[in-house]
Amino acid sequence: MMTTPYRLSVIVTAHNCAGWLEETLNSVIASLAEAGPRCEIVIINDASTDDSQRIIARFAGQYPHVRHQQTQLRNIGKVRNHAVALAQGDYVLMLDGDDRLLPCAIADHLPILDTQAPDIYLSKIIEQRSDSADRLPEWHFRPPAELTTDDAITRFLIHRDFQAHFIGQYFRRDLLLANPFPPFICYEDAWLFPQLLAQSKKTLFSEAGFYLYRKHASSLSTVMTPEKISCLLAATAHMDEVLPAHVKPLITCHWIDVINRHAVVLKQQGEWEKVKKRLRQQKLCAFLLNGKIRMSYKRKMLKVRRLS
Repeated sequence: MMTTPYRLSVIVTAHNCAGWLEETLNSVIASLAEAGPRCEIVIINDASTDDSQRIIARFAGQYPHVRHQQTQLRNIGKVRNHAVALAQGDYVLMLDGDDRLLPCAIADHLPILDTQAPDIYLSKIIEQRSDSADRLPEWHFRPPAELTTDDAITRFLIHRDFQAHFIGQYFRRDLLLANPFPPFICYEDAWLFPQLLAQSKKTLFSEAGFYLYRKHASSLSTVMTPEKISCLLAATAHMDEVLPAHVKPLITCHWIDVINRHAVVLKQQGEWEKVKKRLRQQKLCAFLLNGKIRMSYKRKMLKVRRLS
């Protein structure tokens, strides 16, 4: 039974994406198909200086159940929290303003939300580079399987099937209201995602991807800055706080990536010794004997432990 006016709120966040936004919004309509009246579309245009607002206003005038706002938050964590607070649906599905959804996918997913009432419903994301962004894969619905909490966390940590993306995933809105995003300019999803996996009482996963993620040079995580690396450090440390102790060796793999990829900035920011201390806290025997950790990470761990 629906407890709000809508079963689903599709949240679209836009920032200077006029070149893709119309296609993105049209893909939402196509994905909703006949389920449109059961859903609302909430569009947040944050600090855009291009033609995004004109596109949004025209779109809102064509379809019912569309609400939109302009903000000047310039912070994706704050933008997501603002959008969730505005939403009225039982569930939230987030979409970036330069990505696309496959036709009829949401319409096929809504019965699962109705009958199984998960806290989280995950699917694979289809990454598209600029040279393949015009090709639209066919949508084939596949029923989801229920994951145990431990399995969901393990798959997340080893980047099997899904990563820390809120885009293209269904979350119960009250779960997001109780667990707001941090005010980060980047990696806000990496900070919150493991916390929600640990809290979820019912997590579903489907192999059938329906979200087309457009990876390009202006993506937030493509070009790293010291501020973004600080957000990444906070997100990685948060895993240690919210995930169970027995997955610490898998979290250590993420710390290894941090120290290997961002050594120069870590030293400049005075974080180098803190990260090394975290890696030394990992019992080496438990790490090397863990069958879920790839051999490449075990070699990296041995190398990192020898760093001065």
